[in-house]
Amino acid sequence: MTLIIPVISGTKGGTGKTTIAVNMSVLAAYRLRSSSPYPVVLLDLGVDNGTASKVLLGSLTKVNYTMSDYLTGRVNNPLYTLYLKSWLIGGDEMRIVFSVPGNVVEGVPLFKLKYALRTAMDYLKPIVVFIDTPSLGFTRQFLEPIVSEATHVVPVATVDHSSIESLASVVNFIRGVKGGINVLPPILNMFDQRYPVDPTTGKEWVKIVEESVGVKPYTVAYDKLMYTARQAMEVELLKIAPSESQAVMDLVKYFNEVLWPLINK
Repeated sequence: MTLIIPVISGTKGGTGKTTIAVNMSVLAAYRLRSSSPYPVVLLDLGVDNGTASKVLLGSLTKVNYTMSDYLTGRVNNPLYTLYLKSWLIGGDEMRIVFSVPGNVVEGVPLFKLKYALRTAMDYLKPIVVFIDTPSLGFTRQFLEPIVSEATHVVPVATVDHSSIESLASVVNFIRGVKGGINVLPPILNMFDQRYPVDPTTGKEWVKIVEESVGVKPYTVAYDKLMYTARQAMEVELLKIAPSESQAVMDLVKYFNEVLWPLINK
């Protein structure tokens, strides 16, 4: 069975959700490089052309079709909106198939997202599909057709009350859409270990997230190297070694302890 894993953050932007989606996809592609021709699909559903796809496109600035072209009826086959990124690691090739969102606007027939997802699964037969979900008010509109197909979700928040509250709200929404969905341990991103306690409540931030979402979070450290790599539109895990970055180490830990046991069943 293909795992379908949206990465969510509620309506709060700037949580690092895209960074997590891209890096988890790269880790999965590397681990599964000998398992399938197209083991990993990353659906970038970010508004304003998306960031995940920009990182994966690299120097390729013009594409033929985007997800927006499919959703608005310019093309009738969602496979036209998918692109392949590959890397040579030693003698092995690792691959990610990804979508480019384009200018996705409100009012498009979002039931087509279900069809796009199912078509990609039927044609490519991936082992795992990661979905970088949008924020900024589009979240619930886009999540409903995706959540009904999803098997798990990765919640992401930052050390900020509005971010945590937004995440709790969207997790409750997701559980309402699909009660049996597996809400994985949240990621408390950009966590500064020098300040583990919220000064306004006296509670640890980790505990606040756990009480809000119902699952104890993993922390991913704030790290300037990660920020620098993203500003350069680089995939962080391909540029920064875990020994150089606590944040990279934390991402690898989350993948190893939470995602890989599910993917590698």
